[in-house]
Amino acid sequence: MTESQEDARADVASSRSPESYERLASPSLRSAWLLRTSALVAVLSSVLGAVIVPGLRGIATDKTITRWEQISAGLAYMMGLLLAGLLITGVFDLSRSRKVGIGPRALLMLGAPGLLYMLVPAFARPLSPVASLIMAVATLFVVIGGAASGLRASHTRAIALGQLVLAFAAFSRIFGWILATIFADSIRAYTISRTFTVAGIVAEGGAQMLLVAWLSTRRKMSTSIATAIAVVAAFLVVWFAVRADASSPSWQVVLRSGIGGQVSPGSQATLGALEAFFVTASMLLALVCAVMQTELAVIMCAIALALLGRGAFDVPLRALAAAVAALWTTLAAVDERAMWKALSKGRQ
Repeated sequence: MTESQEDARADVASSRSPESYERLASPSLRSAWLLRTSALVAVLSSVLGAVIVPGLRGIATDKTITRWEQISAGLAYMMGLLLAGLLITGVFDLSRSRKVGIGPRALLMLGAPGLLYMLVPAFARPLSPVASLIMAVATLFVVIGGAASGLRASHTRAIALGQLVLAFAAFSRIFGWILATIFADSIRAYTISRTFTVAGIVAEGGAQMLLVAWLSTRRKMSTSIATAIAVVAAFLVVWFAVRADASSPSWQVVLRSGIGGQVSPGSQATLGALEAFFVTASMLLALVCAVMQTELAVIMCAIALALLGRGAFDVPLRALAAAVAALWTTLAAVDERAMWKALSKGRQ
């Protein structure tokens, strides 16, 4: 290398700001824009795919439904590609870090490839029940490993606790489904299965309330206000959806049909209303986390993706969102620059 080339590189390096050095050395800060973009796309995809498009069926014309289905499919593919990129990038950064314990690292490195292996065919066709079960177990490994690492750092402890509760919700739903499938003719097994399903729904709500409590106690008043607005808006949306009838406006009927399709079959009225509230709140709270810039992006976007996962790890995109949230929680926990950035924002 000539002296002129060395001088040119030295000039470029000296012209960089301290923030640019932080982003180069910190995976969490370097990938903040990609995390925020992925979280926003995931929220839009979830709203369209889970509420709007299912609610339009039987109400709108075939042309309108087809157009919105195409938009929803495009967003779903974009969400899948962005989250898969984050998962691969996170695994690469994890392999370079020596601060993650052997146990969490083993769970993350074992679960992430298994999840990706199951996701590839999911882009082309629906997964079989066995493949969905394998994908859910692989996602559980990633979430538990990521939460175990996140518990060790103060700035990621709240989201790690929330992820553990969501992991319990996923386990309850999986175990209830297994019991109902194996002992299909047993009334006692069905009762136990329903108990585990209800426990999963309650655990999902507990995780949401835990994350809402953390968001509401931030020093920035804007975060607390936005969180309160999201919770109130979720209550109003469910209230309007429940009160919809044949004479209601089309948008109200769409909400009723779309949100009702996300409720577990056979749920009682009270439990169904609670689950509908949790479904709506998960999307609105995820939107708040994705757009708010008062906290560290990796933490807020990890919360958003964990909320969108909802403990439903048998659904490919929800499993991918939960795994990405857990993996980047681990990276944020061992990233000292991200930690000091989070602490400095908290003091401000």
